[in-house]
Amino acid sequence: MAYQQNIENLLLTHFIKTSQVFEDSDDEANDSEEQLEAEEDEEIVFLGLCSLLDSRYLESRIYNVAKSQAWWHLIVPKYDDMRFKKIMRMDSQSFQNFLIKIQPHPIFQPTNNNQQAPIELQLAIFLQRVGSKDEIFGICSRYGISEGTVYLYCKRVMIAIFSLKSELVKWPTGELRKMVHLGFNNIGGFNNIIGAIDGTHIILGTAPFKQPEIYWNRKKKYSIQCQGIGPGIVDHCGVFIDYEIGWPGSVHDAKVYRNSFFYQNVSTLIKGWDYLLGDSAYPLSTFLIKPFNNPENNLETQFNITHSLHRVVVENAFGRFKNRFSSLKDLNVRKISTAIHFTECCIILYNFLETNNDSWDELDENNNDDGDSDDDNEDNEENNNNIYNLSENSLRRAGELKRNQIITQLFQ
Repeated sequence: MAYQQNIENLLLTHFIKTSQVFEDSDDEANDSEEQLEAEEDEEIVFLGLCSLLDSRYLESRIYNVAKSQAWWHLIVPKYDDMRFKKIMRMDSQSFQNFLIKIQPHPIFQPTNNNQQAPIELQLAIFLQRVGSKDEIFGICSRYGISEGTVYLYCKRVMIAIFSLKSELVKWPTGELRKMVHLGFNNIGGFNNIIGAIDGTHIILGTAPFKQPEIYWNRKKKYSIQCQGIGPGIVDHCGVFIDYEIGWPGSVHDAKVYRNSFFYQNVSTLIKGWDYLLGDSAYPLSTFLIKPFNNPENNLETQFNITHSLHRVVVENAFGRFKNRFSSLKDLNVRKISTAIHFTECCIILYNFLETNNDSWDELDENNNDDGDSDDDNEDNEENNNNIYNLSENSLRRAGELKRNQIITQLFQ
């Protein structure tokens, strides 16, 4: 900064001097040869000062950070599969399989003569970012790269992951739909279940830049909502078939649900007698069956127990999801869009791993979900929606009738 100020002062002095010379030269008929040479010299000095002023660095860097990728090149290849999975959040075979899927993406093709770092290194850094609560500085130190490079590699990998969304997150139809029905039926006898719905909170480590107050949830933490429908149970694997991410943490589950893609497109997604299972936070309808708030007899109590056996699969899926990608328990970002993108990428990657039988069974990893759904306050949904329109009342009455029919089929 001192060099730049000195250059600016020299330029100002040169400008004043040049102006004076120009005024004096108006009174002379002819310039001498010496004067012309002096003006040329001054012009060279002027151009040189301007060039220095445009330079990015006017002095050498004060420090040089020692960097090494020895850990990645020499240590990681020697890890057994258990240790590799603990760090990369997937086993080595899944890592190679996923690498093959994202390698062809154009984002990894160099646009100039500079070659990119190996894609496996870029993927490993992204997995370290989402799979741990490490600060960026810790990742930089471990992989021997700069902070900006961490962000760059993560951005590239996320773009490649987004391109797989339509392949890995899809609503079950045809034979897949029948397999999902069978998977749920094998749990406890319910027929025609197409999925279970639940919500969780993605906890933010710091307050968002814009409107932080609306992201302050009832657990007294900043968060965004993540509502998931799943798992589509096929061959004992549970994947999310739909999701909604980004609503502020203060918003009730029922409001997120009513504004979700599923609710807005229910007529095209729900076929025949299909329905979802949800907890008491969600409104009852023919396409979403929830338990009795206050069971009045043994049949209703038994229904609630069986309902819970089926619905708990989505809670377990969220547990595995957040344990595998533990950064989502305390996501250290300030922009809400970044938090949404990270969460969405993790869901797509989670589905890939589940469908490739790479399960995550470490449910003992402090699985205290600070962002549980709102079903512990059964009247909360009514308090947030005091005025029901006619269509919602009709849906609720039709849902009550369908729930009674399910009870009749199961227990009578």
